Amino acid sequence: MNNQQSMPLREEAMEALQESTTMLEVACNLLEQGNRKEAERLQKEAQTKRNVSVLLMAKANALENASRGKMPSRYYEPNGSKTH
Repeated sequence: MNNQQSMPLREEAMEALQESTTMLEVACNLLEQGNRKEAERLQKEAQTKRNVSVLLMAKANALENASRGKMPSRYYEPNGSKTH
């Protein structure tokens, strides 16, 4: 697979990262207003989004490495399986 096929993954990863950042900003505002419970919920959701972003970037890197003939690195799959 080539760079064109990894670009959608990278774009999706960036979107997830941006959403995560926005969620953390909102969580910070909620903490300032004293709404700790909702702030904590948003922080957890933001962390999940960041994890998704990291996973998508790893998959994009693996695709690019495979297209160059490099050995793809292993990365963690949330369902517990590793991809080669």
